[in-house]
Amino acid sequence: MEIFQSKNGVSVAAYQGDAMTLLAFDLGPERRTEFTGFSIRITPLGKKPYYMFNNYGYPAGITYPPAGTVMTPNLLTTEFSPIQKFRWIHVPSTYHHIESTVYGIYQYDITPRYLSAGALEPIDPSLTVSLSLPVNPFKSKSLSVGFTRSFVASQAYANHFGDSVKLRPDKSTLIFNTKLNSGTANPAAPGLAGQAYSYEDIHQWLGWQARARVIEFLEDALKDPKISLDVFAFDLDEPVICDHLLTMADEGRIRVVLDDSKSHKGLNGEGKPQFEDQFTTLFKAKTQGKPDAGIVRGKFGALAHSKVLIQKKDGAALKVLTGSTNFSTNGLYINANHVLIFDNTSVASLYERIFEAAYTDMAGFKDTAALASASFGFNSPAQADNVNDPAVPEMIIRFAPHPKTFAFDQLTEMAAQVDKADSILFAIMDDDSDSPLLTAIKAQVESDKTFTYGITDTSDEVLLYSPGSTKGIHATGKGLNQVLPFPFKPEPGIQGISIHHKFVVLNFNTNNGVVFCGSSNLALGPEQRNGDNLLEIRDPDVVTAFAIEAIRLVDHFQFRDKDNKASQPGAKKLELHTTSDWVEPYFDPADMHSRERDLLVRDQPSF
Repeated sequence: MEIFQSKNGVSVAAYQGDAMTLLAFDLGPERRTEFTGFSIRITPLGKKPYYMFNNYGYPAGITYPPAGTVMTPNLLTTEFSPIQKFRWIHVPSTYHHIESTVYGIYQYDITPRYLSAGALEPIDPSLTVSLSLPVNPFKSKSLSVGFTRSFVASQAYANHFGDSVKLRPDKSTLIFNTKLNSGTANPAAPGLAGQAYSYEDIHQWLGWQARARVIEFLEDALKDPKISLDVFAFDLDEPVICDHLLTMADEGRIRVVLDDSKSHKGLNGEGKPQFEDQFTTLFKAKTQGKPDAGIVRGKFGALAHSKVLIQKKDGAALKVLTGSTNFSTNGLYINANHVLIFDNTSVASLYERIFEAAYTDMAGFKDTAALASASFGFNSPAQADNVNDPAVPEMIIRFAPHPKTFAFDQLTEMAAQVDKADSILFAIMDDDSDSPLLTAIKAQVESDKTFTYGITDTSDEVLLYSPGSTKGIHATGKGLNQVLPFPFKPEPGIQGISIHHKFVVLNFNTNNGVVFCGSSNLALGPEQRNGDNLLEIRDPDVVTAFAIEAIRLVDHFQFRDKDNKASQPGAKKLELHTTSDWVEPYFDPADMHSRERDLLVRDQPSF
């Protein structure tokens, strides 16, 4: 969903994502030299309004509106410290509280602010643009999408939980009581000072919508004794997920294909079984003598890399969950990841065919009914085995492993779409593998033909644009400073991979939008040797949700990038409630990339 409103030269576009809203702003040329940013007031339906927080404030000497002309005085909100960006992503319950999330209709009031004669002028209602839209977990047709929050390295995390992270009580216990204490809330956290928080608290916050969708999927199956479950798993150690799977094993209504590549099998050089080995032992003990339950350990050519749950009732597939998210504490609470849930028998049946082939004969999978060398299109004109189902978005699903020629042809076809794209937004774990698709994306990032905005977990080629540049941006999720510049709090380090997504959005905000997503690493070798699934989806709402996720991650990690030199030994301790001289009093509208403005606020001519 997109909503656009304009008033007296001020334009605002709002885009609905997965329990988040992308707000984008534009202005006419008036008073450009006095413009200093935007105030953002947020009002959930039936709740009191509040201004979005902003840790940056003005330097000494700036005066503020007279008392009585504005709402609650707080120099660290955009009421008094306007945000100096032309867009913002609002996620409910990021700062104000951690236990309850308010979903439903939100009203956003956006006002440009001006400084004159050293004073911040009061909010001018004649320039305030107001719009409302739903903020809910994402669903389009029969498809739901969920993203992990992934912000261990964030001020929101530091405000709630402090500068350390403990996701498990130890490194050897697979299943544990998540209600146990994990730590104590940051003393500076509003309303939370000194309160203990549990593993469940931290898991819910970090896992966000992806965790909620996975747990819902499993609990729905647990509640109905007629439902059985088929599972593809790579990493498998999240305690609640494992407990639910073992409960279904005890009831004899689950089958599992679990990776047994080097990182998941045997002694691993330390003499200790891996969590996947523990799970296998517990699973076999519970399913002994139960013919409808079982576990297969395997790795195709290299990895059994899919992350899939399939619900069946009376033997017929009903519903499937897939995506990039491993069923592990790292996958849900450290990594940036996504899940997709199709509440649709056509899609679920297709995944069940793949599961049955792998469960029955993993070693012979490539020769099983040509499943591994085919692509399946839903309402799609593309060259794929077409499945007609109006309840399903237009899309293609590709299942690996593939023969080399097929894998190369598929990635080359997707690369051709990249070459023709108007815009490219992406979040990819690794872009250094041999791949026509990844090569095409890197070439576009370095060119000046197409607007690009993306992030990889690690990279030797980090590119940041300056105002007026025609090139795009490529940030990285690794090499971050834990101590940020004044006035921010220290943040925890990231334990493992930060960006685990594998998605690419092309032509956002057009009639030709598409997203590539799923478990595939988008590379030629893995497409030949891994059990994977790669989805190509053309639903505009789904494309928008993934585009917002890409923008959210780039904006967050760009500031924390490895080239950030602002943190120095011996820096003064950072305090929450203080203003900073980091913000320029006057904000030049040209600081927004012109192509970015065109992408996000298409209804208003750019400067």
